[in-house]
Amino acid sequence: MEKLTKKEASLALQEKIKDLIISRKMKPGDLMPTESELIDLLGVGRSSLRESIKSLEALHILDIHHGIGTFVGTSSLVPMIRGLTFYAQLHLQDSLKPILDILDVREILQYGFAPIAVQKISIDEVKELQRLVRLMEKKASEGLFSIQEEYEIHLLMYQPVENHLLSQYLDAFFQIYQKLDSELPKIQVSPTMLAMQYRELVDAVEEKNLERVQRAILYYFQTIRQSLTKGK
Repeated sequence: MEKLTKKEASLALQEKIKDLIISRKMKPGDLMPTESELIDLLGVGRSSLRESIKSLEALHILDIHHGIGTFVGTSSLVPMIRGLTFYAQLHLQDSLKPILDILDVREILQYGFAPIAVQKISIDEVKELQRLVRLMEKKASEGLFSIQEEYEIHLLMYQPVENHLLSQYLDAFFQIYQKLDSELPKIQVSPTMLAMQYRELVDAVEEKNLERVQRAILYYFQTIRQSLTKGK
């Protein structure tokens, strides 16, 4: 059998640790076996085990509390955000395609989940959406963009879907844009125009008019896409 490289051996050990978590039906926050127990269970050396545990901590699969123990992590999308951000930064000098690709995925998700969101959204959630849009309109009248309100509207609108992964993805996409903001072309849409688009979207949600909602979603992403390419 061909000998594994150090990197391959580390990745293989990480998979064994993940398999152990799954086979024992462990949940986020559960205490992992001690270092000595893992060495015996997995048949590995102490230094190799520590290296793999540190790698899994970076992926949020494990959570190390020094002096207490190692716990099963939450497996958040933070590593994905870091990877996508670096990927986009690496290629932004030559092309906007990486950020446009990310935008495409976000558009497909929001358009596709719109029927469930519109059907399940509550009166209280609609009231909060309306409050956020009014705040956007107020800021727009002062020539200001409303990044935080935009973020909250998108998350709140899809909260009724009750899909934790979708919420994490939407949150991740906004974080990526925030991190890349200084490197992206200057947006070519005025605060007033953007506020008008959100007004149309939220009014359509309140009306529970799915066709109007999806049309507003498509128009919003078309505007952002055109703004990015024109501003380059």
